[in-house]
Amino acid sequence: MPIQGIPKPAVPYGSLIVVSGATGFIGSHVVDQALAAGYRVRGTTRNLKKGAWEVNHFKEKYGEGLFELCASGFIHVANDMTGSRDADKAISRAVDGVLNAAKASYTASVRRFVFTSSSFAVTLPKPGVRFTLHENTYNEEAVEMAKGVDPPGDAVYAASKVLAERALFNWAKENAPDMVINCLCPNGNIGPIISTANQGFPTSTIFVDKAWHHDYEAMKDAPPQHYINVQDDAKLHIIALADPEVVSERVFGTAGPFNMQDIVECLRKLFPQKHWDDFPDDKQDLSTFEPRERAESLLQKAYGHGHTSLLESVRDNARDLARSEGLSV
Repeated sequence: MPIQGIPKPAVPYGSLIVVSGATGFIGSHVVDQALAAGYRVRGTTRNLKKGAWEVNHFKEKYGEGLFELCASGFIHVANDMTGSRDADKAISRAVDGVLNAAKASYTASVRRFVFTSSSFAVTLPKPGVRFTLHENTYNEEAVEMAKGVDPPGDAVYAASKVLAERALFNWAKENAPDMVINCLCPNGNIGPIISTANQGFPTSTIFVDKAWHHDYEAMKDAPPQHYINVQDDAKLHIIALADPEVVSERVFGTAGPFNMQDIVECLRKLFPQKHWDDFPDDKQDLSTFEPRERAESLLQKAYGHGHTSLLESVRDNARDLARSEGLSV
């Protein structure tokens, strides 16, 4: 059904939109929220066979013919980081990927384009350091690190997002001034998984998965950072597509800071019958993302709620883990 807080969307409900990376953790939720809002969705994936489950899943949930894998709007979630330690290759793939998608969309008369960037395009986590980020803050440090010899993977990833964002905005300014470009900059996505049977526990869902299984060693290098509920992140993507008042913005998906000990505390509250040791490292993320309030106001306007709590996000992330042990959620 149409989003109550966006009665006159920039992309009319019922339009066909494209979501790249549609079978991934974030992408599958973007598809879900787009279908829930009344859009028809064409998803792209690198492996049609592996993505067949998603067609069946959304057919059962929303009906025949509303979702297909293979437009009036384009949400570019896909991110090819193959060989991510090779900075030149990774950055070229990221920049070429978003520009190719934007150019093809513009040629097809698409006039709203949403790019999934990352909070790492703003800053890398810096435990114990207090600082403030703004909408126009870019991770220049990562760009410089990526130029060095054998740069760390997170710096390469961050630099690829910075340079892809800039290339996209610059291309649109010079070649497609009537095309609205919005970017999403989310941090660690936590929340329900569309299908653990088909997706497992991908990307940032491992925070909860590893904590559940007491595999603290696997997460010893996971820095404290900010989280976003994955459904809120998906909703912000739809808002960036549909809300006519959101134009040329970087929308920050950063609900609040967390660390692995916070995940452990949430699990203790949710499942008091189980035992978890304290996580050995309790460093804190002290950064402040100033645009957080803008994102929360957009969620409130469109969907009638603000950011979902970390506790609720962990609960939904752990649902299948709990069921596998016969525990109620």
